Amino acid sequence: MSGVTVRRRVTVVLRDTARSLRGRDLSLWAAGVTFFAVLAVVPLALVALRGAAFLGSPEFVHHGVSRWADALPPDQRPGVALTALANAALNTPWGAFLVTLLPATFYGEGLYRGLVQVAGRAPGAFVGWRGRLMFVPVLLLSPTLAVVPLATADLVADLYTGGGWSTFWGITLSFHIDWLLIALVTGIVFVGSAPRTARRGPLLLGSLAVASILTGFFHGFLLFLAIPLDWSIPFGGLAAVGVVSALVLWLYLLHVLLLLGFRLTLSVEGTRAGLEPATEKSPESASESAS
Repeated sequence: MSGVTVRRRVTVVLRDTARSLRGRDLSLWAAGVTFFAVLAVVPLALVALRGAAFLGSPEFVHHGVSRWADALPPDQRPGVALTALANAALNTPWGAFLVTLLPATFYGEGLYRGLVQVAGRAPGAFVGWRGRLMFVPVLLLSPTLAVVPLATADLVADLYTGGGWSTFWGITLSFHIDWLLIALVTGIVFVGSAPRTARRGPLLLGSLAVASILTGFFHGFLLFLAIPLDWSIPFGGLAAVGVVSALVLWLYLLHVLLLLGFRLTLSVEGTRAGLEPATEKSPESASESAS
């Protein structure tokens, strides 16, 4: 493929992405996904850690979490939150633990709603349950996904705290580990939310690219944790409100990147051979054409 063809293809993709999002509120969609994520993130983490303890042992989970707690920047005390989360996952009675399975799937509903909107499709009936069912594979895989960072905690934590090049290699190693895990989840979500006519190959390749951006953003947040900022200042000194607000803002920006990456992936898939795609009209544009 010549350089001129590549530039033309890129131009077509960017033009299609801009046209698809023109007049649409990407920020509002990302906020909606974030709302569902806030409801689901703790139950999902509880399921992942409880499942990791079943695959390994409670001591395995405690050790891995404690190593990560020691390696993370201490200024905002993320280690305290991680330890409390692990204790809750391991000590919650099974009856109460089963209740967390339903809210853990809310993340799938939020993602499906947002991604369907970005694809320019009408949500349709039972959109919430479709999103939750789409997310079930991620929920089932979450214990295995949690085992990987827990099993590598000793190696990565030692590199993180070594300073100099040791820290650089620790960040590089953790980036690639997290990238593979996030790419798997992103691939499942992209394939489950895309139109049926979309080819799976470009969707999976797009998920790899988007996952690399999300992983970099995740590591950027770890750098943000190292900055000795007082998040409670805008909230009258209420520390808990400041921490929650900072986390929600980070989740919101993460979902903006995810939705934008999904739209770009669909545009790449739809612009075959550098031709303008026949994109599916959104309900808004269809009504405007009819009028």
